[in-house]
Amino acid sequence: MKKIFLTVVAIAGMFAAQAQISEGTVTYSVTMEGLPPEQASMMKGMELTMMFKKTKSRAEFSSAMMTSTTVNDDNGTLTLMDGMGQKSFIKMSKADLEKDAKKNPEPKITYTDEKKTIAGYDCKKAVVEVKDQKGETQKVNVWYTEKLPNNSSGRMMNQLKGLKGAPLEFEAAQGPYKMKFSATKVSLSPVADSQFVLSTDGYTEMKADDLKKMQGGK
Repeated sequence: MKKIFLTVVAIAGMFAAQAQISEGTVTYSVTMEGLPPEQASMMKGMELTMMFKKTKSRAEFSSAMMTSTTVNDDNGTLTLMDGMGQKSFIKMSKADLEKDAKKNPEPKITYTDEKKTIAGYDCKKAVVEVKDQKGETQKVNVWYTEKLPNNSSGRMMNQLKGLKGAPLEFEAAQGPYKMKFSATKVSLSPVADSQFVLSTDGYTEMKADDLKKMQGGK
């Protein structure tokens, strides 16, 4: 179960890097299929709230068992995780992010003619092929809107690099599980600068490599 939560947190951090608008807030519902009944009950009510302001972004993931907050800015990325009796943080500098990004090839994006409306925005479907932490190719279904820009920055900057707009729905398989992030609300109201300042007081540092090992990566 902990591995599942850490995988969801990692994807939430990816959205913080990708679904950027110039300033505003996007709220996503998060669902997961393929879980045993006893685990599925613990994963209900998951939500991802994204905040953006110029080159800064903040992603807040919440569930009944765990919460995480990730902030991206010009200096790097900081993630706080609180759940299952542990409070940890992961910090990566801008140089670390750039080094990490070079390991991932640019994605292959195939655009389709499929359309639907999400959170009031006209969206189109794209199939994105990316490499996971084990180096295996994963196909991801993404519904994006050209009404909002896609600014590729952050730890997983190459995952959706080149996408023609901001992703409002993201669906991907993670082993036997299928995760779906779907926008329920988009607000273009101003966001306070204080939202992009986090304190690590009371949290224990976890190295990025340790997180990858816990997720089953190399």
